[in-house]
Amino acid sequence: MHDYDDYYEEPDELPRDAAIDRAIERLRTFFDQSPRRLFYSTQIETTLEREFFHWITGKALLEMAEAREIQRIPVVVQQKTVNFYAYLKHRYWRRELTGIVTLLERIFDSDFTHAVGRHGELMFDAALGRNGFRAEATNTKTWKGLTCETTNHNLDRIFTRDGRAYGVEIKNTQNYISREELRTKVQLCKHLQVTPLFIMRFAPKSYIHEVNQSGGFVLLFEDHIYPMGHTPLLTEVRHKLGLKVHSPNEVKEGDMQRLINWHQKQIGH
Repeated sequence: MHDYDDYYEEPDELPRDAAIDRAIERLRTFFDQSPRRLFYSTQIETTLEREFFHWITGKALLEMAEAREIQRIPVVVQQKTVNFYAYLKHRYWRRELTGIVTLLERIFDSDFTHAVGRHGELMFDAALGRNGFRAEATNTKTWKGLTCETTNHNLDRIFTRDGRAYGVEIKNTQNYISREELRTKVQLCKHLQVTPLFIMRFAPKSYIHEVNQSGGFVLLFEDHIYPMGHTPLLTEVRHKLGLKVHSPNEVKEGDMQRLINWHQKQIGH
């Protein structure tokens, strides 16, 4: 069983990244500033994601725990092991742990995570439609007589605009898409001769570069989008866990404008 939060995926088999040492220094400050708080690792990875890749922060946390600089408390939540971390001298974390686990049980619930993923797809379906993109296919690996038989994966959507077809993958999740899945979807787009378009809350620069090299585009929207009607839960997640969550009426205009600007450059406008 993989740890739910500390399961990171390095882009390649490389020597130990020096960024881990920088992350450890940053984490020392992080825990010094919150000596009486308990965190689960996605909280920390998300907080520092503009400074370090999630897998760098995850490795740094594990190294610090192994060196007994901080304490690591693994807990099974919804059949997945979640790693919690606290300042080494923080002894009274058990009541806090109970409260956080109760909250995580709700947001990790399979029905809720399915609803969140589905809502993200519907939000971007509507946003793409408003901006001149036409929905052509859903959950498919076939396009214009071409079918990819080498994978069981499908593309979430195929959209077209101005004669250009996009293979669209929408990921409304806190954590990164796996690198293996990213590459599979890029190859699927290549086989179907459509342009890869990944719409994700966040992604490391190495992922973005890889998609760009394939001729595609990555649209990041940063805040995890919750369905309407979950305001108390959203507020609790935001305040207690510090996660980037939001429940907007529609996708931000600025996010869609970045995609439109890129699309227009590709077609020569």
